[in-house]
Amino acid sequence: MSLMVLLTQFVLPVVLLVWLALFPARGWLALGVQVLSVAGVLIGLGLAALWTMPPYWVPYIYDGVFALIVVLHLWRGRFQGSGLWRVSAGQALFVLLGFGLGCFGAYMAYMAYQGRAVPAVETVDIAPPFGPGTYLVAHGGSNAMVNVHLKTLDTAVERFRPWRGQSRALDIFRISPLGIHKNGWLPSDPARYTTFGTPVLAPCDGEIAKVVDGLEDMPVPVMDRDHMAGNHVAINCGRFFVLLAHLRSGSVNVSNGDRVAIGDFLAEMGNSGNSSEPHLHVHAQRGLPEEAALAGEPLALTIDGAFPVRNDRLRVKEPGAR
Repeated sequence: MSLMVLLTQFVLPVVLLVWLALFPARGWLALGVQVLSVAGVLIGLGLAALWTMPPYWVPYIYDGVFALIVVLHLWRGRFQGSGLWRVSAGQALFVLLGFGLGCFGAYMAYMAYQGRAVPAVETVDIAPPFGPGTYLVAHGGSNAMVNVHLKTLDTAVERFRPWRGQSRALDIFRISPLGIHKNGWLPSDPARYTTFGTPVLAPCDGEIAKVVDGLEDMPVPVMDRDHMAGNHVAINCGRFFVLLAHLRSGSVNVSNGDRVAIGDFLAEMGNSGNSSEPHLHVHAQRGLPEEAALAGEPLALTIDGAFPVRNDRLRVKEPGAR
């Protein structure tokens, strides 16, 4: 867990909940502003932040504690008969600072919600590119609040042009049923991450159009910026290409020209290329330029008809399971 994650996803929510529980503002307007401010931060962080460590279920605990605190304040009559704004100058400063945080949190929540809308661009559907298990979407959605890849749509930035095809990509972790995705505290060995070694399966019927293998899996969080996609496989699905990247070194099981069907084994998830920790990168694009394979026209992507967005859980069941 990085320092920024520790501060924003643990320290900040806990401090705000303690502030609301133990130091409620006097006056129904002041207390109302305090309550709304804390709610804005919790909702904004819950929707926009990436919840891997702490796990995805932690925001629900924060929300439950928040609801309990508000109910207790209502039960004790703190919203009634205490005037409009009965706080000292110092307390008012804290309330106003909280209000500023709440407004920013509300903005994050709004943008994250907007990012759940399927963009008004050509969209293609694929099968899950992995087998049974639980997976968490790290980057995905239709705006930069929930999908960092979208910044490469900016044609004014020359260094983005060779990577334009991945502008609507998904980054996906494998997690345990309890939401855990690594063994240890900031382990550098990629093999200690749940994602590492997970089979990658063909998400469409098609022909293997490009294979790169043999690049080393980087220790976490070192990234190989000379080989951005790392080991990867591109499939010609007919109307579009799907590219699956950051594969485990030596795991690729297909060659150029091979025909594959949905569910065929391709490789394993790894940590090669420009990857801060093991994950699967998948995107769809029109064309596969020879000089820059990831410079095709980006397409939006759905998996089994669903548009995956940050923090969504994708569950693939065993064949025959209900």
